Amino acid sequence: MTHNLTHRQLPLFALMIGILTALQLSGGVSAQEESATIRVSPATQTVPAGSNVLVDIVVENAPSFSAYEFHLSFDRTVLEFLSVTAAETFLESTGRTANCFGPEPEDLADGIISFACASLGATPGPAGNGVLATIVFATSCSGRSALEFAPLPADDLFVDAVSLSDELATAIPVSATGGELNVTGGIACQAASENIGDVSCDDTVNAIDAALVLQFIAGLLETLPCHDNADTNESGGVDAIDAVLILQFVAGLIGNLPP
Repeated sequence: MTHNLTHRQLPLFALMIGILTALQLSGGVSAQEESATIRVSPATQTVPAGSNVLVDIVVENAPSFSAYEFHLSFDRTVLEFLSVTAAETFLESTGRTANCFGPEPEDLADGIISFACASLGATPGPAGNGVLATIVFATSCSGRSALEFAPLPADDLFVDAVSLSDELATAIPVSATGGELNVTGGIACQAASENIGDVSCDDTVNAIDAALVLQFIAGLLETLPCHDNADTNESGGVDAIDAVLILQFVAGLIGNLPP
């Protein structure tokens, strides 16, 4: 089961699950000191543009754990995030029940996948090597995207890039290893423009941008060079109103986008 949860709440969630688990365990579980690694697998992939690609987040050399969390960054100009699914068979392999939260939409807008899972039960958590989650990306142009675990700012603190905790919600020492995706065979991905309305990524807003939006809405285009710039009224989607606003801006009828 997957839910939405902000990255500011994820550590609190893991702590809550740990406390509940501790109340169910008949004996205490001491803090683990073994070294563990959370990494991207495979470390490097090369795929053709227009295909979907799967990336596993795996844990290696883990002592018994009951919860994990990660924040993985990616290049939104090269990859389109589609989904993240927990490999609950591993986390639940010892008879515990897992609950997962994420991704956080605010982080996705910044090119970061925030995800966490925690398990509840009277048995110890799994240990060793296993798949924690599988991420699916779509590709449409050629380019390279690093896949790096990144800490997130949260108020005056930072949320760790990756974390593991045991049944008592005690942190387990863990390191992180990223990877990269290389997309080949398509037109070169263009760096995203920061100009709202600049759908063509040419650093100007003109009637061509409105035409591209209309073609996209009509299904004549599968994607837009700078898709994020097409939502000119920040409605959460791209429609004919966005094209109209672009034309009004070009004609000088409105002074800014978004209006």
